[in-house]
Amino acid sequence: MTVWRQRLDVTNNWAILLTVGLTTFALGSPSVPHYSLLLGLGLIAISIAIESRRYQHLHHSIWRLRILEAGFFGSLVGEAAADPQAWSRLLAADLAQPQLRLGVFAAACARLRRNYLMLFYFVTAVWVTKLFVHPHDPASLEEFYDRMAVGALVPKLFVVVSALLFVVGSTILAFRSRSCEALEGWPPCPALLGCGRDH
Repeated sequence: MTVWRQRLDVTNNWAILLTVGLTTFALGSPSVPHYSLLLGLGLIAISIAIESRRYQHLHHSIWRLRILEAGFFGSLVGEAAADPQAWSRLLAADLAQPQLRLGVFAAACARLRRNYLMLFYFVTAVWVTKLFVHPHDPASLEEFYDRMAVGALVPKLFVVVSALLFVVGSTILAFRSRSCEALEGWPPCPALLGCGRDH
């Protein structure tokens, strides 16, 4: 469990370093294109995909530990369960054929809510700042809007709509998902022994 938690920290730290590096690079020179920050949003999304898989394994490890705590230690300090070996059979079956208790989409949404939504907001704010200050302050709102185009390849309307949908969609997913604390808050035995897969 500790190893998987450390791996989560590594992925999160890389995402933060990437965000800081992109911010410094983009705001450091007027010649750096603003869409480098939009590419940064995509790289952070890839970090979420990597971290969601790692969180699935951490979640599973916590579930196993909870089974052991509630079944073994719980029987030493609490009332005897009707079937005192139920927890050991459940744990043995999972060790023989591991089954992740959390889907990848739920894991990704949980990590988005926990850490990455703030990074998305920060990069988006830096992107808007970059558009405003480089190469100089816009003389009008129309000039500011014109700067959002990616050369002649991607029109400004597409950039605005796609960036807006990305941020709003991420926000909705984050606030509609269960938190990591809720996902890891399994009930004690005997209810724990009948729990199924979380989605």
